[in-house]
Amino acid sequence: MKQLILVLLIAVPVTSLGSTPDQVIEQSAKALLSEMDGRRDALRNDPEALYALVERHFLPHFDRAYAAFMVLGRHSRNATAEQKRRFTDAMYNYLLRQYATGLLEFTSDRLNILPYKGEDDAERATVRTEVYLDDGTEVPVHYKMRRTDAGWKVYDVTIENISYVKNFRTQFGAEIQAKGLDALITRLEVEAAAPPKPKASLRPSGQADAA
Repeated sequence: MKQLILVLLIAVPVTSLGSTPDQVIEQSAKALLSEMDGRRDALRNDPEALYALVERHFLPHFDRAYAAFMVLGRHSRNATAEQKRRFTDAMYNYLLRQYATGLLEFTSDRLNILPYKGEDDAERATVRTEVYLDDGTEVPVHYKMRRTDAGWKVYDVTIENISYVKNFRTQFGAEIQAKGLDALITRLEVEAAAPPKPKASLRPSGQADAA
């Protein structure tokens, strides 16, 4: 998957307790993009500083353990605790290091957060947004979140009805079937340590989310 919209999963480095799901997304995007203003050229030339900046904002509100569990799907049943830990870390670092450069192309005027329609006592929520591409096209981007003891956290993103979780589950599942979970983990760890890739397309490739 070669999409960079995961850069909008970042979150402010404070707790989201008491915040509604849409407030978490809005505050997150504004906080990180504001901190990047005036530093984009410097960050473009210093990937490690960029990674540190994204991770400082990103990690607190990304439910990486649950996202990894959802991506592994049925393969999690046979995975050891150590394999689950390594896969969770490998997938997170893969996303962070391969796609963080997409932040450098994003500004706050490209994101429109639609009114939130969820229930106050809900345990799950979907925050619907629109992202504007260079040619003015509006792309629907929806954030799936769940309530945790630490507040609302994002575990999936759907772009034009294509779910990250389902897309990765299909791709990684085929690789696990062919080569095994350890081989997948090793590949992700190696790619996470590689130089960042050039900016990729927003639109995902893969199976549509029918949910």
